[in-house]
Amino acid sequence: MTETNGATLLVRALARAGTERIFTLSGNQLLPVYDACLDAGIPVTDTRHEAAAAHMADAWARLRGTPGVCLVSAGPGHTNAVTAVANALLAESPVVWISGGAALATRGRGGFQELDQVAVARSVCKAAWEVTRAEEIPALVALAWRMALAGRPGPTHLTIPEDLLAAPVPANPPLPEPSAFVPEPRAAEPDDVERALDLLAGAARPVILASPSAARGAAGAALRALATTTGIPFLVVESPRALNDPALLDTGRAAALADAILLVGPQDYAVAYGNPGGTAQRALVQVLADAELARNVLPDLGLVGDAASVLGQLVEASAGRAWRSAPWRAEVDAMRAAARERFADATRSDEVPIHPLRVAAELRRLLPPGAVVAQDGGEFSQWARWGLAGADVETLVSGKLAMIGPAIPFAIGAALARPGVPPVAVLGDGTFGFHGMEFDTAVRHDVPFVAVVGNDAGWAAERHRQAARYGEDRVVASDLLPTRYDRVAEALGAEGVRVARPEELRPALEHALASGRPTCVNVMIRSVPSPAAIP
Repeated sequence: MTETNGATLLVRALARAGTERIFTLSGNQLLPVYDACLDAGIPVTDTRHEAAAAHMADAWARLRGTPGVCLVSAGPGHTNAVTAVANALLAESPVVWISGGAALATRGRGGFQELDQVAVARSVCKAAWEVTRAEEIPALVALAWRMALAGRPGPTHLTIPEDLLAAPVPANPPLPEPSAFVPEPRAAEPDDVERALDLLAGAARPVILASPSAARGAAGAALRALATTTGIPFLVVESPRALNDPALLDTGRAAALADAILLVGPQDYAVAYGNPGGTAQRALVQVLADAELARNVLPDLGLVGDAASVLGQLVEASAGRAWRSAPWRAEVDAMRAAARERFADATRSDEVPIHPLRVAAELRRLLPPGAVVAQDGGEFSQWARWGLAGADVETLVSGKLAMIGPAIPFAIGAALARPGVPPVAVLGDGTFGFHGMEFDTAVRHDVPFVAVVGNDAGWAAERHRQAARYGEDRVVASDLLPTRYDRVAEALGAEGVRVARPEELRPALEHALASGRPTCVNVMIRSVPSPAAIP
């Protein structure tokens, strides 16, 4: 049994919160925490890069609805995690990011790995704190946990100096009560809920636009119930391609045609700053948990509260009302059906190199209901979003930060969060370079997943964009080699297979899904611009 120190207080508080796994990369400040985890029985998944640890925690949080815990060392360990945490912020994912810190006793003297880590973290988190007394750790863990879940979810941060983690604590402070880790729900004013429904019921072409967290968990269940009750089409806006997201199958343009919009989330670029289509003659109702309701456009009505609570209120109050959304919903459904037909031939194409949509079509046929698909990268992933749109799968998209790299760590985090059917990571060949080494993590921890790499030997999104703007002879910094990523995975102890012809696709994918091992399916694809423009 370890002595009581800051690390044991940290781990006990995390255990009280319900932490079932910690994602990390080893660092010397963290050794007391790992020792305490052994006593607490909390498993530790160690990665090959701190950003991968944060991505895995992000995937865990989205799928479990409870904070994923990312633990990294000070200085470069801390800064290596920043971009992945920023991605979680825009994905509205409740990650609790904990970093070791330079010793408090030598603060300001140029100590080892000394940085103002809290200042760095504040720009990518809902809130960030540095611990100054070991006895504060349990209460600050509860605060960070609660704030990550409260309102619009997102990451929070704690920096804990190494001397506070290692030094004995003379007194044994009590752990917070379980209720301290749970945010208070916040509902909207009932009269405002009725007014909102009056505006929506009076519209001929209403649309619901939902930000990422509004489509997950209890909020997502209420969102789908509201759409069923009212007949109002809803669009989840979670992609860097915004309302042009291929997963929306051209229905993003319904937002520009709408005469009433229920916006559940912020007025950011993904929803044209609250004014899709630039039309002023529409009603805008916005649901948001904070004071950013009128950040860009003054809504006709603001409903202040968390998405799950407010959507639940709207579902309850909408029952028994008369709705005239059916013709409009049929029109939106027709948009979707027409979009599917645009590329129907590509799903059956036998061309070589393989069309990306043929890969997505084979995946759609093979994936069992409820499978998790992590989608990442440029054009190949966008074709997959188109091809898998409407399938009975749960997707983890890289998100509105428009970063590339998370697919492989997302899939590993998903496999640990939901054991059973191996998740599938869909990524381009350029993206593989970010976290391909995490195959080593999956092998060491015996985590099965399938990475489907679309290999067109280039950064396709940039290559096509440059060619369109400047000409084919002026493409720069967009070419890669047709690397054998399957053999890279094999060298790390995983399985790998190369697919060059359409008839090889299904057997390769079937084997990968059934293998029970980390597997890379390296598919040689045709380089084709995706069906959605980059905003």
